[in-house]
Order: sequence, then structure tokens, then C-alpha cells
Amino acid sequence: MVADFAKVILRRLRLVKINRNFLVFLVFLAVSIVFWFMQSIKETTEVSINYVLKIEDVPRNIIYTSEMPSEISVNYSGKGWDAFYYKFMKNEPHELVVNYKDVNAKSGKIIIDANTFRRAAMKKKPKELTYKSTVPSKVEVYYSNGLRKRVPVVFGGKVTTTAGRYLCGTILTPDSVDVYAPSSLFRRINSVETEEIAFENLEDTTFCKLALQVPNGMKVIPDSIDATLCVDIFTDKTIQVPIYSENVPNNKIMRMFPLKATVTFLVSSTLYDEINAESFLLVVDYNDTKKDSKRCKLYVRQQPENIRHLRVSPEYVEYVIEQETE
Repeated sequence: MVADFAKVILRRLRLVKINRNFLVFLVFLAVSIVFWFMQSIKETTEVSINYVLKIEDVPRNIIYTSEMPSEISVNYSGKGWDAFYYKFMKNEPHELVVNYKDVNAKSGKIIIDANTFRRAAMKKKPKELTYKSTVPSKVEVYYSNGLRKRVPVVFGGKVTTTAGRYLCGTILTPDSVDVYAPSSLFRRINSVETEEIAFENLEDTTFCKLALQVPNGMKVIPDSIDATLCVDIFTDKTIQVPIYSENVPNNKIMRMFPLKATVTFLVSSTLYDEINAESFLLVVDYNDTKKDSKRCKLYVRQQPENIRHLRVSPEYVEYVIEQETE
């Protein structure tokens, strides 16, 4: 058979103008390959066949909270031709079936050990091959019995802006996600952080998608969110704000000098016109009169969230206490 094959090759190559030494080389190469192949298929060799992992009869309320492998690799040994045939030529689906009742499912963790994989693999094993092992040899997967909690998303990145610009807000969409976890882990999680990523020298509002940091054994839906990093130009604004008193006895009147204070702050251009004197509450505390008979400290009891570098002048005001007349 080999001699006939060589004759056919020689006849074909005569039609091609080619160097005679190279022609001889090709013939001997082909013969060597044939002999190598015939020898190899007679020897015992190992072969790895990938099987799709299928878990049957899983209860409906079971939700995997860590990743279940989609494939298991089964190692067999056998004659070279048999191994080659079952791996590459036999036209049948490779599927490894494990029944849920055969796995160890306790305390929120499913464990499929080597013996369980071996029993499943032996049912699919070709009779010409010998079972050796599986990769992985053991699988551990967390699951939840349907326990779900809605928790807020926390921005875990860092943002810097160029000079004169500030981060005036971070919008996360969605701002909360559903967490599935085993009962042993369920109470531990009260929020989920985004991935730790640095945004440097931003000049304008930036849109991005961020993955969530999911603790091991938990599943988060969705597992990523859209983030809007609102960057704006901040400018100085100065307004006059009235001063009020607090903790004054009913039979007394506390009069301050001056009646208003100058409030200066940095505010974004989009909020510039929205912030006015009513956005602030400045007070003096009657109880401070016991510490100083001439001046009282000025306190900021209310201010907008999206302002920077608040300055109030003066910091102290003079006062007069009067007895209220009926």
C-alpha cells in the first residue's frame, strides 16, 4: 500500500519542473509521515475530551451566585486510533450529566467531587478507552435559595479635574442593584461598590460604564452600571444673608450687629442662579452670651450641598439683650 502511494506521488510530480534532490526529499518525508502515523495509532496514548456539563433536576429556587463551569475535560487512555476517532471523528455531542441529588448541596454551596464526576464520565466512556481523570477534579459553586436584597451602588473610583473645574456630582444608573447570596453571606452586604478606576484631569462631563465589585459567593443583577461624572466650571458668588438667633428665652430679645453677613462661595455655572440668601441659615446662639459678654460666634446651620470653599464674614457679631415688655 505504501509502495503504491509512493508511485502515485512520483507520477504526479513528474509533471512539475522541480529540483530532483528536493523531489526525493518530499517523497521520503511523505513516507516517514505515513510510517509515523501507522506506528502511533498502535501505541497507547492519552486523549482529553471536553464535555458540556449539565446539572439535571435542579430545584427552581436555586440560583448560582458564583460561576458554574460550562465544560469538564475528561482524560482517557487507549490505542492511538481509538483516541483519535472519539475525539475528532465520532459525530455525537459530548455531554456530561450530573443529577442534582448526587451532589453535596449544603450551607449555600454545591460541591461536585471527583467520584461524582467519575461516575458520570463512566456512563459516557467509550468502551475502547480507559477512564483516567477529570479537569477540574472538583467543583465548588455558591448558590442562593432565592434570597434577594436591593442595595445601593457606591462610586468607588477617583476623579481629578483640571484647574478651575470641579466634580459637581456623580450619577449612577441604576443607583441600586439586586444581590443574590447564600444565607450565610446575605446579611453582610449593605452596598456594592463600582470598580476602583481613576479618572484624571477631566475637563467636561464624562460618561462611562463601570463593573461592580461582587464579593465571592454573591451574584449581582445587573453586574455593571452607567456612570455620569458631572464636571463643571466653578465661579465665585457673594450674597448677603440675614442673621437669626436661637435658644433665646421667651422674655428676652437678642439683637445682632450687623443684621446680615457676607457669604462667599464657589458654585457651578449651572447652579449659579439657583442659589440665593434663602439657601443659607446663619444663626447666633443665645447660650454663647454666657461665654462672652460682647460677641457671639456665627454658625452656618444650613447650606447647599453643591458649593465649595464657603466663607462667612464676619465670623463674630456683636449683640444686645433686651427684656421684652408686655
